[in-house]
Amino acid sequence: MPARDSQDATRRRSVGRLRAILAAAAVAASTAAAPASAAAPAPRQQDDASDRAYVANSTARTVSFLDTDTRTVTHTVSVPSGAADVGVSRRMHRAYVTGGHDSRTVTVLDTNRARVVGTIRVGNRPEGVAVSRDGRRAYVTNADSGTVSVIDTARNRVVRTVRVGTFPQGLAVSPDGTRVYVANLLSGSVSVIDARRDRVVATVGLGTGTAAYDVAVSPDGTLAYVSTGNGTEYVSVLDTRAATVLDAVPVEAGAESLAVAPDGSEVYVSSGFGSEEVSVIDTEVGTVARSFRVPGGAEGLALGYEGRQMYVATGLGSRSAVYVDTETDRVMGSTTVGSGPMSVAVEAEPEPVAPRAGTGRRVHWKTGEKQSGTR
Repeated sequence: MPARDSQDATRRRSVGRLRAILAAAAVAASTAAAPASAAAPAPRQQDDASDRAYVANSTARTVSFLDTDTRTVTHTVSVPSGAADVGVSRRMHRAYVTGGHDSRTVTVLDTNRARVVGTIRVGNRPEGVAVSRDGRRAYVTNADSGTVSVIDTARNRVVRTVRVGTFPQGLAVSPDGTRVYVANLLSGSVSVIDARRDRVVATVGLGTGTAAYDVAVSPDGTLAYVSTGNGTEYVSVLDTRAATVLDAVPVEAGAESLAVAPDGSEVYVSSGFGSEEVSVIDTEVGTVARSFRVPGGAEGLALGYEGRQMYVATGLGSRSAVYVDTETDRVMGSTTVGSGPMSVAVEAEPEPVAPRAGTGRRVHWKTGEKQSGTR
């Protein structure tokens, strides 16, 4: 990690940001009772989910179903236990919604019928959720318990509880489903879970006084990106094979949620906390190449249409999901959703593709070199 001029000052800034997180969550949790599900036309019965996205509205305690072709909300489902984060399985036609502050449950939605079909009891304060590509497992961070719940999606039950670091927040599953990476906010570390044995096999420290917020994995599984705060915001880059930190990229606008382009060439970083910037890291040179503004705020991110379109949840105090053309960084429009949209997920995630020109070569971190073949 880069040198720090004052460790005490760094700690104070990190604590201040953490307090902001907790305060925001408390505001969302103390909001009045959730509204009833909005009337909507009968759900579509189709397997093609490329044009559907789902927004977890923290303050409203609802999930908005978006048709991203028409940019309209087709359904709004009430989730009284809370809507902190949402993960989706296309194969199972299910969405998993974490309750967040003052909750111990994950709500299961049928995405074809747009209704609640189950509730799963997990640990204290479930925050982040990620679903394996094959749809067989969902993983949930329980912030106040310091654990990750492993859910068998076929049976809608927790099959294992894995102890990780302090206040786990975001998490991601490797493309091949063999590893789960967990960002531990108060530990300033990443726990690496072997998904075949459901046990922690490595813990990667990110530096004294660092807070880890979100994590995303490169398409070939060799790199993990972690948004961190240690007075100045960074995205830490992990070598997943060696379980070590390769680099830390300063992100002046702020580092919150992450999304990786399907070809691995870019990492998108939302600023969070009411800011309106999305920064774009070029993985060939290892720096922020550019940024663009998202009116209303930039919190949760998701990519669709083979990475050519991005959906942005605009955060507490807002009521919109914004559409961005990633080839031009142009905002194409927005849709009104429920209050406090903090997270967004797509049912058909972009499949990994060859870098840029379709050459089948893999980008190496910060070298600009390429290697023939793919992993």
